[in-house]
Amino acid sequence: MPAIRTKVLLLDTNDAMGGVVRVHVSLARELDRCGFDLYVACLGYGHAWPLFRELPETHRWTIAPGTKSRRIALGRLAALADVASALPLAWTVLRLAYLCRRAGVQVIHTSDKRRAVMLSIALHRLTGIPFLYHSHNRYVDFAANRQALVRAAAIVSVAAEMKADFVHARGHDMERIRVIHNGVNTSEFRTSGPADLRAELGVPADAMLIGITSRLAPDKGQEAFLRAASRVAAQEPRAWFIIVGDDAIASDNADYVPRLRQLAADAGLAARTRFLGGRRDMASIYRSLDVVVNAAHCEACCMVLLEAMACGRAVIGSRAGGTPEIVTHDQDGLLFDVDDAADLAEQMLRLARDPARRARLGAAARATIESRFSISVQTRAIERIYTELAAKASAS
Repeated sequence: MPAIRTKVLLLDTNDAMGGVVRVHVSLARELDRCGFDLYVACLGYGHAWPLFRELPETHRWTIAPGTKSRRIALGRLAALADVASALPLAWTVLRLAYLCRRAGVQVIHTSDKRRAVMLSIALHRLTGIPFLYHSHNRYVDFAANRQALVRAAAIVSVAAEMKADFVHARGHDMERIRVIHNGVNTSEFRTSGPADLRAELGVPADAMLIGITSRLAPDKGQEAFLRAASRVAAQEPRAWFIIVGDDAIASDNADYVPRLRQLAADAGLAARTRFLGGRRDMASIYRSLDVVVNAAHCEACCMVLLEAMACGRAVIGSRAGGTPEIVTHDQDGLLFDVDDAADLAEQMLRLARDPARRARLGAAARATIESRFSISVQTRAIERIYTELAAKASAS
């Protein structure tokens, strides 16, 4: 007699690539299909859709949760768009409730994104299906979020620092949050494989490539990176600076890319700086870089650092959020003070001038990922929660 599999709905309302999407896709790929039936509810368009569409052994339900296009995400039309989005959101809730009942879904897995939170609460009210609330950031105070934290059958945070922020904001009830760090597919992000960025860009073979990869927005620290780069360029003529990412996720980044390009030009870096936009060949990008930087003002559990470390790269991260839970300074990477371009430049130069240090840190970084941050470690922990919640629901 075949084993009974737990039916899980993974809810994703993102229309652009980001850390949450990468976490969801990695979990979905790794989930044990012998023990779980996976249903994914996601948008049927945008940069994230091809990744969900390619998932094997997965039931896909496309949704329209009332997300706004980039044209109306900011400015006067944003408030009107919020009101207009209520209709597709309501229809999505009713449709998902029907599909969940028909399929026999037992657990809903949601992120902390606003639309996902609202959908999860509504689905829980209509169906009684328990949901796992997966926080990828600091606590954000809005009515639906407060309600979701009360109603959630389980809460997971990707970093102890983020859990502490929830406890501080919402009290000791948030001590029930379980910390499960993000994980990386160590077969996809590995030390060997294509690394042909130098040929693509036409830079010298002995160029020192220092890169920053993330969405382009002020809180991600690209300006500090470029200020640091100007200091490094003055002392290291082999250094080239690579900026990977786009501004597809609209938040506070209006006109940000032109500002970055102007900053590079004003610092005399235009000839040695390359903006690559969003890329899907990130493993190859990481392996091509000599140093990978994350300069964000606050990351919960930075996927960029985890992926680069899995590729054996020497990394530099800011002392903020959950990054010090990933990187141990001068053991498997380097840390610098947030928005301190002088400190960042010093760490860049240390690595640029010392290939032995880069190799040592890169090897240690890979070992750290294998022991603590692999996708199998994360997924097995999440699977245990799915099983626990399904069993409790069946017993009640």
